[in-house]
Amino acid sequence: YLNEEELKMLNNIVSGYFDFAEVQAMKHKLMYMSDYLKQLDNVLKLTGEKLLFNKGKISNETAVKKAKKEYIKYINNNLSPVEEDYLLTIKEISKTAEKKKK
Repeated sequence: YLNEEELKMLNNIVSGYFDFAEVQAMKHKLMYMSDYLKQLDNVLKLTGEKLLFNKGKISNETAVKKAKKEYIKYINNNLSPVEEDYLLTIKEISKTAEKKKK
């Protein structure tokens, strides 16, 4: 639910973090998950992002509902012509089946 600029910033942060992880692997440096968490906090601090210190205010259930709703909006706005025709055909078949039931 980020705008284009926010998505680009997030992508750059993630890319930089993965570059760091790749360099550590190339050096054969032993890293633990706690090391990566500390490094992620450092990257976020350097880029001026806020760190989360708790689970936040949004419940898992609310987040999942929001994600599903947004995904459905995305799918509906990004269907290929073939997919659109397929869904239209399914709707028409469903209407025909309902009429035959009555």
